[in-house]
Parts: sequence; C-alpha cells; structure tokens
Amino acid sequence: MLRIVTALLLTLGLATSVSAEQEHSRFALDTHYKILDVQGSVDDPSKVEVREFFSYGCPHCFSLEPAVDNWLKEKPEFIDYVRTPVLFLRNAEPLARAYYVEEALGKVDEIHAPLFDAIHKHREPLFSEPALANFFRKYGVEPEQFSKLYSSFGVSTKVRQADALSRDYKIPGVPNFVVNGKYLVLRQNLKSNEELFEVIEYLANKEKNDD
Repeated sequence: MLRIVTALLLTLGLATSVSAEQEHSRFALDTHYKILDVQGSVDDPSKVEVREFFSYGCPHCFSLEPAVDNWLKEKPEFIDYVRTPVLFLRNAEPLARAYYVEEALGKVDEIHAPLFDAIHKHREPLFSEPALANFFRKYGVEPEQFSKLYSSFGVSTKVRQADALSRDYKIPGVPNFVVNGKYLVLRQNLKSNEELFEVIEYLANKEKNDD
C-alpha cells in the first residue's frame, strides 16, 4: 500500500513539474517577444514597468483600448503601467502634446477615452492646437491654460523623450508594448488580445522573479 501511495505522489509531482514546464515554455523568445537591442530605464524601479506605445490617431490603438481598460482593472499590483505617445504617424505630435497636457493637469482618466472617441467615433479633426484647446474646454480647461501647457518646456521635453524612446526601442508600429525596458511583445504573432496580456504578464512575472 505504501508503495502505491509513494508511486502516486511521484506521478503527481512529475505531472506538476511537466505542467509548469509547459507553461514556462508556452511563450518563446523571438516568436512571442524579443529582447530589445537598446534597453532603457523605467519610471519606477520598485515595480515592473509595462509601457504602451500608442497614438490617439491610430485606429488599432482605439480598438484595443477597451481590452487595455479591462486589463488595468485586474493587473497585478507590482506592474506599473505607463503610456507613451509616438510621433512617427501623421498628425501625431499635436496628439502627443495633448496627452502630456492631460498628464500635467491630472486629467488622463477624464480625457483619455473621450479624446479617442472624438477622433474615431465622432470623426472630429483634433489635429491642431486650436482644435484640441477647444476640445479640452469641455473638461474645464480654458484655451489659454491649454496653450500654455501645450507649448511648455515640460511638455516639449516629454514629447522629445517619448520620440527618442520609440526610436531607441525601434517600435515598429502602434499599439505596442515594452516590458521593463527590456522586452518588446511581438503582437503580430499573437492570436488574440487575451494572448497579448498573457504574454505581458508572463514577461512581467519573469522580470519580477529575476530580481
């Protein structure tokens, strides 16, 4: 009897080990993610950073936004989520500046989704400073305050840094995700949004456990 119990325990242990190994090998380097040639620092070294590169003018970013929102509600506490607007698309710079104005005002939660909706659902041409200033007025931001922030040194610096980062990381398009300044998720090889966030969490856990 003891031998049977021992054999069962050994079998169970082996099955658990195989299962863990399968999970570990489910996502592969250069298939589901790649290691960046140039690796960067993170905003909060006490956490694992997940950085989304996006543009308000990008229809794919707009389509992904509900999935991002859902994931943000459930993401592990140790993950620091950061958004970085890119400049390599048409009309991207005014929109990148608009994002950093939101950030400076502490109004990202209030304005981020409506700005996406205005461009993609309502077809509002919000691609210039005056148009964006008028849009921000709906959220209690006077055009003079908007314009001052829009062209401020702080916002201009963040826009330059965002552009440099997307170049250093060789971001091929948007939306794209970099985990901890080290891994670029290869979205083109993923089957679904669910798999995208599974890869992100896999890499985040990998970084957390490596520390």
